[in-house]
Amino acid sequence: AGLTSTATAGSLEEAIKGVNISGFVEYRLEKSLNVASTDRASEAKSDLDIRLQAVVPVNDMISATIRFDESFDEDTDNSGALRSASRTLDVDRAYFTYMNDGLSATFGLIGTPLTDGSQSDGMTVSKSFGDVSLTAGYLYTSASVAGDDIYFASIAGKAGVVSYDATFAALDDADALDGNANAETHEANFLDAGISGKMDVVSLKARYSSKTGVTSGNMDQKQWLVSASATLGAVNLSATYAANGKDGGATLIDGSDAGSTEITMGALELHGEGDAQAILVDASVAVGAKGTARLRYASMSDDDTANNDLDVIRANYYYQMSSNFKGYLEYTSNDREGTNKASDYVIGAKYSF
Repeated sequence: AGLTSTATAGSLEEAIKGVNISGFVEYRLEKSLNVASTDRASEAKSDLDIRLQAVVPVNDMISATIRFDESFDEDTDNSGALRSASRTLDVDRAYFTYMNDGLSATFGLIGTPLTDGSQSDGMTVSKSFGDVSLTAGYLYTSASVAGDDIYFASIAGKAGVVSYDATFAALDDADALDGNANAETHEANFLDAGISGKMDVVSLKARYSSKTGVTSGNMDQKQWLVSASATLGAVNLSATYAANGKDGGATLIDGSDAGSTEITMGALELHGEGDAQAILVDASVAVGAKGTARLRYASMSDDDTANNDLDVIRANYYYQMSSNFKGYLEYTSNDREGTNKASDYVIGAKYSF
């Protein structure tokens, strides 16, 4: 028994040697208040977010990654009731990575490009050539578009002071390709591209995204964004303008608000507002050695729908107690034309490891 015990202990020690564990725990106490002329309706809820990731070296060239994440990003459903599985951790990523001489390949349950962190089964290959990186991939199942295949290619690099990147993805309906007469046809092409650069203290950025070649559902979607930012001592300033195409700006594969050309804050999700445009002004300043105060203002103008313009104000205060722990306060005011005003109050804390 003693020999068996010693051998087992040695194997476990070898298995965990060099493992990189990371993740975070974040808790938010949230209260929403809708103000009408004759009533005040409020709702309080909490949101607990947990993520745990382990990267295990298999040998000198191969590693295995497994990540656990919550089943739902929101602990409550649309009615405000707690989801029964809201705090259940699921396997969100599980894949092998091969790296050798600038070449990287992944295979398994990986992330889907042009989504809000959605998962897919598939494979990717990446190669760096000096300042240029090329990536291509094939995804054969996806949480975003069940039953459909996704092919994508991307490039990222730098030329002088200008950085650039572009991703193209094609969505094919696997059921339709297999001759399934009852299958819906979901085929589309997606493009996300941008350039950025810095001149003295000013950083400039321009981006464009599109969803075209749609065979069913929405019309072609387009969205573009330009922004400028600068740091002046302890003060950070930025201004952003974004606009949708005439048929809308839902340019991501999963239709979410996580696009690089999106302005989203509070009740404002520009991609879902049809023929609309928005501005965002952002200012933050250091408060003492560990604090940061931030104020943002966004305004959306809707060219499709009357009395649907929206103004959002958000104020934050962050206190970075240590490099891996911060507490924060957040206030958001949503004022949509023709409807009641709404406010959100948040107290939160986040620990990263």
